[in-house]
Amino acid sequence: MTVEQILYFGMLGAALLAFIGILCTIPHRRKKIAARAGDCLMPLKVKPSKKWLAIAVAAFILILVVPLRNYGWFVNIVLLGVALVATEIAAREAAGSGKAGIYQNMLISGTSAVLWSEILSLPTLAYENDPETTQVDFKILRVILKNGSENQILFESEEERKEAVELILKLAPSLRP
Repeated sequence: MTVEQILYFGMLGAALLAFIGILCTIPHRRKKIAARAGDCLMPLKVKPSKKWLAIAVAAFILILVVPLRNYGWFVNIVLLGVALVATEIAAREAAGSGKAGIYQNMLISGTSAVLWSEILSLPTLAYENDPETTQVDFKILRVILKNGSENQILFESEEERKEAVELILKLAPSLRP
């Protein structure tokens, strides 16, 4: 074997080990979220998603495709990097899947598990009752985090959203508009 072949297969082996390592962190992530969340005060009616499994399988297939094609080094590194980023996204999705709800210490919905102290505002509440505002979807709640990112939480019904907002404002009164 040449040095180039050794480096090539070493890169593939490292990508496969990282893929397995990321997926092995899912149980730890679930336990960490559960420990930080506290008691569930209101479960949200969100179907547990299995799309994380499809993403992980697609990432694995992408890792397996790299040695079958004669791409350059840069393209191989980019493809393996994309596969590992997709695996990380799948692990985040899997960690929060089936746990959506309002907890004592945090809000969990989809891939986001956010502590109350990390939430900057709920901008939807400030304008939704304004008579000049049109086309407000009362099944969605926008959440702006202190790091600048935004999450949207989709509720099954307007009543569920209303109950959730009341509970959120009770748990985190600083979020009142």
